[in-house]
Amino acid sequence: MLLKSELQKKDFLKGEAPMKIVKLAYYDEFSCVGPKCIDSCCKHWVITLTKREYFNYKKTDLSPELKAVADTAFFRIRNGNDLQYAGMKLKDNGDCPFLGDDSLCMLQKEKGEQALSFVCSIFPRINSRVGNEAFIYTCDITCPHVVELLIKHPEGLAVTEEEYKHDNPYIEKGFWSGEATSDQWKGRPYLWTIKGAQMDILQNRAFTIPERMLILGFFCQKANEYINRNEAEKINSLAGMMLDNEMCRKIAGSLNAPQSEESAALKSIDIFSKMKYSVDNGNYSRVLKDLFERAAESVGLDIKDLGKNSLNINFNKGAYFKNLEVYRGIESQRPYIIENLMVNLAFAQSLEHGIWLNYFELAVFYNIFKICIPAFLKENWDDTDLAAAITYSAKMVINSKLARGKIAVDFIDHNIFTLPYAAFLIN
Repeated sequence: MLLKSELQKKDFLKGEAPMKIVKLAYYDEFSCVGPKCIDSCCKHWVITLTKREYFNYKKTDLSPELKAVADTAFFRIRNGNDLQYAGMKLKDNGDCPFLGDDSLCMLQKEKGEQALSFVCSIFPRINSRVGNEAFIYTCDITCPHVVELLIKHPEGLAVTEEEYKHDNPYIEKGFWSGEATSDQWKGRPYLWTIKGAQMDILQNRAFTIPERMLILGFFCQKANEYINRNEAEKINSLAGMMLDNEMCRKIAGSLNAPQSEESAALKSIDIFSKMKYSVDNGNYSRVLKDLFERAAESVGLDIKDLGKNSLNINFNKGAYFKNLEVYRGIESQRPYIIENLMVNLAFAQSLEHGIWLNYFELAVFYNIFKICIPAFLKENWDDTDLAAAITYSAKMVINSKLARGKIAVDFIDHNIFTLPYAAFLIN
């Protein structure tokens, strides 16, 4: 989450043209379920505070009981900045120090919602700014209730627009999640065309989910090439071509990479193993390490470091294919769930990071889901269990940031940062 400077805030507020909100319609359905949440964000999650919030907490008039908690609740972040100045010290059980026995926030109960930090107030909502033109609203699927909402929309996710009425208290104070793109990005004039085409492709039910992912890969690669060659004006005709089902079927067919089930399994396990190794040996939370360990155990994964960036990887093929069978059952019986997940992810992505990098992140998501979602499901699971399993899987990719970072670098270093290789991940 970002806090914009006062200068940027004033620049935004004085925009002459009316701002608009472009959002996935389910956004308005979300409200925190509090103690009913199956994976509370008030547990096992270090919450950061801005410098202003930290000192506001220090001078807030609290009851003696709550002041005793607040006196030891925070720590200063070493080498922090005004945006990430301090954090909450979690209890030994991983709970936020302000989480009461009733699973409600004691600070909010005593001082009201306005006393909460920006992160606590807005999560899992994502409000990304598009210059002085618009805000893109969506929600983060690392919240299980968000996933529960996605599961309840078999008709798909609608995109709506409305005028921004300057009624969002956080935005008016200069808080938002980040920039959807910069004005300097060469593809900026075609942002809405790109976003629209991505939604059209992912929601085209004339094709299977893997076919849609392949078609999306073709679009993202071409659009990226056009921008890099200063031919971004061609994106309009490219987006129009994506509405032609016959053309799209040819594209999907040409990218349908023939490979054995075992070959596909090795690629999936290789990516997952590199992510797990990075998490095990990096500065990551205990929760994230535990999630990777649980997923690894479900496929009997064993990783040995041979040195010189070489890993010896073994896994139980039978267990892997059992997981894959469970995942394929979900995708074939209720493909709209995977559709909604991918739409939600793509809609929230910042195009400034690069259309092709964004697509590869989606491809890694899709690939990892095959292993991880089944790993967290009970034998007789229901939709609540499915929402939790998807949330855990999403955390493994989103919170680690490895798909956009180390894994992408690894693909580039091995010259496999390509559409054909992405097709191997999808098929």
